[in-house]
Amino acid sequence: MITKDELSGIIDALGALSEKEVCSVAQEISFIRKEDFSPDIITQMCREALDEHLLELIGPAEIRPTSAQKAASDGGTEGPACYIPGPNAFPDVPFELSEAIDILMITKKEVDWEKVSSRFSASLHAKAMQMSEDISSLPGGRPAEKELSCLSERYSNLLNLYYDYDSWLPDGMGDMEDELQDLSMKLEDLRAAQGI
Repeated sequence: MITKDELSGIIDALGALSEKEVCSVAQEISFIRKEDFSPDIITQMCREALDEHLLELIGPAEIRPTSAQKAASDGGTEGPACYIPGPNAFPDVPFELSEAIDILMITKKEVDWEKVSSRFSASLHAKAMQMSEDISSLPGGRPAEKELSCLSERYSNLLNLYYDYDSWLPDGMGDMEDELQDLSMKLEDLRAAQGI
């Protein structure tokens, strides 16, 4: 069975893959290796890799169409969501991949990183704004200790995502720094109000 690092290596080598394509490639590699194959295990591995940010999902609009697709297209974006290697991935390309690609005749997809960056930036901005609104709506500006702990954990997760995405996306996420600084100051004010 392929590993998560090999999973991200397969996807990295091919640009982006749908879940069906991932299963097809993994099945072919398993056949070449004379190993057992289970599509359910591969699907579960993909879900876990998403949670760990080893993989990320992108939509069909975030993949550049090939010239043949452009010629056949009416301008719409069709197709399934695809996996790309995420910020925590350490891709390891399996030796058997080139043979599997030849057998399956899969072509490499080109990711539109400008669109991907825009969506991930917008998502992180929305999370920061929601957290800021949640802090502002606290009655009396003095949350319970449990609530403050939850807010601190949310901030820590947001900060970790920012650092992951900032180093992963081609143009980074420098425009988030002021928002994160503002959230940090608001949390410090809440801690001060609690005497922490």
